[in-house]
Amino acid sequence: MKTPILSIFLCMILLSAVSCKKDPKTDNTLDPVEIPRGDTSNFIEETEKEKKPVVKKKKKTTKDKKTTKDDNTLHIPGTFDTTDNSYSKKYIKDYERYVANYKKAVEANDMDSFLKLSDASNDLSKQYNRLMSILPGEEIQKLSEYMEVKSEQLAELSSKM
Repeated sequence: MKTPILSIFLCMILLSAVSCKKDPKTDNTLDPVEIPRGDTSNFIEETEKEKKPVVKKKKKTTKDKKTTKDDNTLHIPGTFDTTDNSYSKKYIKDYERYVANYKKAVEANDMDSFLKLSDASNDLSKQYNRLMSILPGEEIQKLSEYMEVKSEQLAELSSKM
């Protein structure tokens, strides 16, 4: 007998809680907006006084730079070849940065730098493996020549340690 009474009581509480909420669509408590009517000349005069003079910026005269073949190609360091492949350019720039950091680490004899360089070396090897599957044969040959030159340079640097 207690269970039906409790369930009816709970249903009534739920019903009253749900039904007592105000519906935002039927809520008519919006504030009315006043629309000014009549003479607005005093408002216009005030805004004209408040306006600041507009200062025009001088345009710098720049010559239109035409892109040439030299802008799109990158000379491969250590070789006489050039490349215009964006993936090769990115790899060469990253590898040049790696070699410069390696040279600084050798000169400073800093072991912490070598730890950071090992991470960079892993990233470069992954990038190189990806390039070997993407690049055409001619670009692979150019990149291989570049890597031979740079590996000799790194061997010389490591022999200085």
